[in-house]
Amino acid sequence: MMDDQVMGVAKQGFGRVQDAVGGLTGDTALQGKGKINQAAGAAQHAFGEAKSSLLEAVDEIVGSVRGELHTQLDTVEGYVVTRPLQALGVAAGVGLLLGLLLRGRTRTVYTRAPR
Repeated sequence: MMDDQVMGVAKQGFGRVQDAVGGLTGDTALQGKGKINQAAGAAQHAFGEAKSSLLEAVDEIVGSVRGELHTQLDTVEGYVVTRPLQALGVAAGVGLLLGLLLRGRTRTVYTRAPR
């Protein structure tokens, strides 16, 4: 996160120095390298900022989902504590339904009895 931002700023600074030294000495190749390093540094810095913003947004979403999950689990726990027999019936029904859905179709092969 921060590494890309710091490295981008450093590369930009290095590029500025190269550009200035190339301008003072008349070295157009060094000046060109300096401009390229400035552009690369700016791009790396922008990438670091975007990555940092994205990670912050993901952390916020994960925290929100985690809080909602805990709320829902507390609701289920309260239901099970206040109505244990109904909860047991619901759990048995869900288990039966899942068992029927997951067992798949069985094929029965009928063979002739030997004579």
